[in-house]
Amino acid sequence: MKKLKFTKMHWIGNDFIVINQKDLDKENIKLTKDLVQKMCDRNFGIWSDGIVIITEWEKTKFKYHMFNPDGTEAEMCGNGIRCYMKYLLDEKLTTSKNVDVETGAGILNLEIDEKNIVTVDMWKPMLEHKDFPQNKWKIKSADREFEYMAVSMWNPHCVIYLDENIWDFDLNKYGAEIEKNTKFFPNKINVEFVRKISDTEIDFRVYERWAGETLACGTGACASVVAGIVSWKLAKNKEIKVNLKWWNLYITWSWNLEDSVIMKGEAESVFKWEYFIK
Repeated sequence: MKKLKFTKMHWIGNDFIVINQKDLDKENIKLTKDLVQKMCDRNFGIWSDGIVIITEWEKTKFKYHMFNPDGTEAEMCGNGIRCYMKYLLDEKLTTSKNVDVETGAGILNLEIDEKNIVTVDMWKPMLEHKDFPQNKWKIKSADREFEYMAVSMWNPHCVIYLDENIWDFDLNKYGAEIEKNTKFFPNKINVEFVRKISDTEIDFRVYERWAGETLACGTGACASVVAGIVSWKLAKNKEIKVNLKWWNLYITWSWNLEDSVIMKGEAESVFKWEYFIK
C-alpha cells in the first residue's frame, strides 16, 4: 500500500488536490489518467475539480501542472495557480511573496500580500486561436441561438453575455451542448454565461470543458472581462468585480492585446491527508 501526501485547497469554491512532485517520486507513483479520475471522484476518491502538481527545481523556480477530473492536462487554471502560490508559502518552499511559475501558458508572475490576496499576471488574451478556428459569433444550442465571443487565456473560452438573470438560467442544458461542439471548437471549450450589472461589475457562471459546471473559473472570468471590454460593455483600465455564486473576483485589463490581464483573489487550504494507493 502506497501513501501519497496531498493538500486540499480551494479558491471561491473551485477546489483542487495539490501534490508536491517530490512526494510522487518518493513513493514511485505515476499520475496516470486513471489515477487522476479516481482521486477526483466524489464517491471513490477525494472529490476535486482537478489536481495541481508542484515541481521545484531551484529555490526560486517552480513549474506548474494541472489535470482535469477526466485525467486530461490543462494549460493553466486561474484558481489553481492562486492555490499554488499559497501552497508554496504554507509549505515553506519559498519565502518570497513574488515568484515566477512556468505553466503551459508560459511563465506567470504571482504575488501574495499579507491578507492572502494573490495577484496573478494572467498574460495576454488572444482573440484568434487554433482552438476556435471558426469564430462565427453566433452559435445554436438546444432551442436557442446565442451571440458569443471566443477568447483564449491559453485555454479556450466561449463568452456569452445575456440580458436575463443568469442564476436562474439552465446552464447545463445550453452549456453542455456548446462545450462539445467540436465543429466550432475542435478541442471542446469552456462556456461562460455573463450578465452586465454596470461597466465595472458582472455576474458570472461557467460550464467547464471536461468538468461541467464549477463554482468558479479564473481564466473564464478573465476571458469574460476581456470580451466585455472589447465589446464596449465594460470599462478598460478599471477593476471589474466578477460576482460568482458565493464569492467575488477582481480583474483589470487595458484593452491592448499586448497587455496582460491582472487577476486578484484569495486562496485557502482546507486540510492535509494521505491518499492510499494499492
